[in-house]
Amino acid sequence: MSEILIYVNMDILMVVVLARKIKVTLSLREDVVRRARSKLAIEGRSLSDIVEEFLKMYDEISLLDRLCEALGFESRFCTSIEVKSGRPKGFKAEKIVREIRDERSEHLSGY
Repeated sequence: MSEILIYVNMDILMVVVLARKIKVTLSLREDVVRRARSKLAIEGRSLSDIVEEFLKMYDEISLLDRLCEALGFESRFCTSIEVKSGRPKGFKAEKIVREIRDERSEHLSGY
């Protein structure tokens, strides 16, 4: 089975839907909620914002899972550390890009 990693950045992928809001009661650990609210306050967001964002992402993940299954790809969660550690080792992209730009610049300037 082939493997494809799909990274969804919720800051970029935004769909605006005007929908009616409902009240929901959750039972969560107090310490988790306290730390989350503290961090969210710094970001200017609410606990409702983050729960809603997670639920949207959860729905999108099921769509991506079905897509991967239909295409014969393995789907799994990867942390950012796993993504970084799975990247090819060796050349640094910025160094290669700089060399290409320098060569192009020399070619265009005729020197």
